[in-house]
Amino acid sequence: MRDVHRAVVLVMLVAGQCWSAELAFVSMRDGNPEIYAVKADGSGLRRLTRSDGEDTQPAWSPDGGSIAFMSDRDGNQEIYVMDAQGRNARNITRTAEAYEDRPCWSPDGRQLLFTTDRDGNSEIYACAPDGSGARNITSIDSWDNVPVWSPTGDLIAWVADRAGNQDVWVAAPDGSGAYAVATHEAWDGDPAFSPDGTRLAFRTHRDGNISVYVFDLAANTATNVSGAEGWYEEPAWAPDGQRMAWAASPAGNREVMVCDLASGQQTNITNSPHNEWAPRWSPDGTMIAFLSDRSGETRLYVAQADGSGVVEVGGGPVRDVAPAWRPERP
Repeated sequence: MRDVHRAVVLVMLVAGQCWSAELAFVSMRDGNPEIYAVKADGSGLRRLTRSDGEDTQPAWSPDGGSIAFMSDRDGNQEIYVMDAQGRNARNITRTAEAYEDRPCWSPDGRQLLFTTDRDGNSEIYACAPDGSGARNITSIDSWDNVPVWSPTGDLIAWVADRAGNQDVWVAAPDGSGAYAVATHEAWDGDPAFSPDGTRLAFRTHRDGNISVYVFDLAANTATNVSGAEGWYEEPAWAPDGQRMAWAASPAGNREVMVCDLASGQQTNITNSPHNEWAPRWSPDGTMIAFLSDRSGETRLYVAQADGSGVVEVGGGPVRDVAPAWRPERP
């Protein structure tokens, strides 16, 4: 019986090594913006980048083994990729004067989307993680930015001003079949695909306030899921696709709200007189990371999905850059 118990404990330990709830974030604690990682309970803080430049926008690869990020350590903004321990950082865009930012991994980890002005205006490019095969996805004389990849890998979305105002656009990963989602003369942004890739959430000003809409890609219909009053932004889908978190201003300050999409019921999980924003769900859907100024400066917090058990995990002030959870690994 003792041997069985030891075997169970060993399996649990091995499983724990496969994935631990960990976040990448940006801090100025060492004088300039650097990327750090920390566990969800605040332990295991480690510095991942070390440069005299600005290192920011961390994006984990789907297998959790690498991080893409933006850095200006070579004199201009470029996309870099490093391993999960912060080693072997390499410049994958290698442009002398253009800027590159907003790295986003494909679900299979074989491609990266990013934004660049190397062609004279802001465009969406894609390349392999080593920088090879770089190609212009949007190829039009307009402002294209904020690229995101569908979890199913068959679509990408981004924000563009092609029609004279900012709309959310969708296309195949090679840029073909591009179309604007729920076009309106008002500003749209913050695109976020649902976990199953069938819906796209976005922020819009079309109702006189700032609302969150969900666009059904098959039915070609858009629905206001946040309400007609207030200010709602930064929609973040729960892994189950049934809930959504966003930053909202029900009482003038920003709070993190969680909405049950079936019932429309919204729950304020931060409920403080301070500002909370940039919600990000843990891969297992049990926790939400967010930024808050409740201490008088911007810091990183983690709470249970119902708002309980709030913990400040960054160990100090952080940059106003959304945190990124390390994906679960099999």
